[in-house]
Amino acid sequence: MNLLRSKEFLGKTVDQFSLKDYNISMVKYKEPVSEDWHSHEEYHLSLIIQGGNLESRKRKDIEVFPGSIMLYNKNEVHRNRHTAFPSVNLNIEISDCFFTKNELSTSDFKASMHKNTAVQIQLLKIYKELKVNDLFSSDSIHSSLLTFFSGNKNIADQKPVWVDTIRELLCDRWDEFITLKQLSEELQIHPVTISKYFSKYFNCTLGEYMRRIKVEKAILFLKNSNMSLTEIAFLCGFSDQSHFIKTFKFNTGFKPKEFRLI
Repeated sequence: MNLLRSKEFLGKTVDQFSLKDYNISMVKYKEPVSEDWHSHEEYHLSLIIQGGNLESRKRKDIEVFPGSIMLYNKNEVHRNRHTAFPSVNLNIEISDCFFTKNELSTSDFKASMHKNTAVQIQLLKIYKELKVNDLFSSDSIHSSLLTFFSGNKNIADQKPVWVDTIRELLCDRWDEFITLKQLSEELQIHPVTISKYFSKYFNCTLGEYMRRIKVEKAILFLKNSNMSLTEIAFLCGFSDQSHFIKTFKFNTGFKPKEFRLI
């Protein structure tokens, strides 16, 4: 039996996002690969974006289709047969350190995932973040990972005080890059708490919200100044003009120049 090390998969890895406590890989299967029994040294989950296969585990076979989410404990033995070509998987490997740092238990890894109806949505958000890949992507991905473990826990109907505090802080410091860790330290709220409930009250991730604020400020500059796109991009905290144009269009449907002419 073959043990696959971290960031190692049977298919071809075409894109990868790696941090200390987890790795995210886009893996494509365009030709036959080994159908032998194997396992992975890290906890991981896969979102099947295209294709699929027949996955065998102890005592059962599972039909895997696009949209399926597959969960694996460390060293869990399985094999994949009858792969449809091409197949594309989004794979997320999670280390023990991730669980420890965020006060999560590895013992309920699968239970947490199965109880959480938002897992597929969060995985698609992570897929989108890989395409955006800016300063905010790391925190957005981290927040999405943490929400996997929120399950169906009841959230109080009354909005917590810290929600308005975060809103004010982010609006006041719109031209800065504020990390989830910094928010947690300033508000004295655990990052898991912020990550779990941010989307409930803001209808987006932290990174998405910060981008929206910057786009709103850019709209004011576009309509009320003669500054160039490069100047506006710099003032609004975008890494460069290209990033500004892409983010602006994603949020408004217009390129900045097009919007300026409206």
